[in-house]
Amino acid sequence: MEMRVDESEVVSKVLKDLAKSTQANYKATLKQLLTFVNSKEGLSQEISIEELVAEAKTDVKETQERIDQFFKWLQREDIEGYAPRVDKKGEPKTMRESSAHQRAYGFLIGFFANLDIPLERKWRRRIPKVKRVKQAIKKDKIYTFYDVDEKTRTIRFNRERMQQFLANLKLRDVAITLALLSSSQDSGDLFNLNVGDIREQENNRIFWEENREKTGVLFRTFISKEATRFIRRYIQQERRKAEDNAPLFVYRSEKRMTANNLASIYRDAARRMGIKWEKGEQNPLRPKRMRHLFRTACDTAGITELYTNAFMGHKNNQGQDYSEVSRAKLELEYLHVEPFLTVYGEVEESLEIREDVQRLRSDLDSMMRNFTRNVELVARDVFHKWMREQLEADREAMRDMQKWREEFTRSQGKGT
Repeated sequence: MEMRVDESEVVSKVLKDLAKSTQANYKATLKQLLTFVNSKEGLSQEISIEELVAEAKTDVKETQERIDQFFKWLQREDIEGYAPRVDKKGEPKTMRESSAHQRAYGFLIGFFANLDIPLERKWRRRIPKVKRVKQAIKKDKIYTFYDVDEKTRTIRFNRERMQQFLANLKLRDVAITLALLSSSQDSGDLFNLNVGDIREQENNRIFWEENREKTGVLFRTFISKEATRFIRRYIQQERRKAEDNAPLFVYRSEKRMTANNLASIYRDAARRMGIKWEKGEQNPLRPKRMRHLFRTACDTAGITELYTNAFMGHKNNQGQDYSEVSRAKLELEYLHVEPFLTVYGEVEESLEIREDVQRLRSDLDSMMRNFTRNVELVARDVFHKWMREQLEADREAMRDMQKWREEFTRSQGKGT
């Protein structure tokens, strides 16, 4: 099934401009769909993706019925005339209702929609609704990272818990985690960076500006001083000989790291910490959790929604383009958030942050003074020009008046 999906021209056409994660989801779903349709009893010839697409163009009701059956088959419900779902070892295999719903009514409908094959509205309205239990959120509430300090009545970042997690990771993975935590970006975007992207920046805090792979929305964020130090240490120890165009983070055989690689590493680390989760639940220390923690840090620091959206790459509803905001202003706002994202050296980082705030404020004050001075110079030039024009106009008026008087005097003399 894998070869037929990967080599299909129809599939390649649909996946061409989609994000890598979406491509992977579409391919996995189509392979499962082929497994299902070809498990039909008495089938004399295997059915291909191209044949399924041709069927959808001529008989969309048949395709809709297949999707309904596929949804049930993924959950290992008995479908008359089809073999039940099993894994590679022949063991029974099932899927959560929410995941099956996403595959059948999300990815498959998206696949056909990209081929301009409309599905009936009546059928769409009959698609079963799924109650999604937020199991992951329940675990997140147990393994919290922001707690209330009753003595100071402030919100405190639980650095000890994060340090415990990082102690179960290698240097590379610590650098990745601190970068994700302090920048808010997805691991897929981070793994697109090359070694040269870090080497070309000499600042203590890496500035990162790109469009999110998932949504295409611009983000303008920073990787904290702490994370920057770990990334540079990782490069020095493990990627020193790498070319600038080589992947920054690599897995085995020098291959660019993937989100799945990191998710597996996080699961192993969480289990070593004694964290358990049941079937249907998610690891509370998953990579995506770092993005959620960043959002909490922004709320705790009290920065405005505009800057939170700019850092995280959310669509801005306030009408202002992120590109209009200066890097210095962004960094000044980021410094309010950084203490809630710093895992080691709390006192040291706080002192450094205060120094950075003073420096950036000084830079902004200098910019404002220069701006005011320039405005004053321009205003002075405009005023002097206006005064010269007024003086010239007054002189011209005096000459006209003198000329008129002379003409009037001559006309009076002739009259007498």
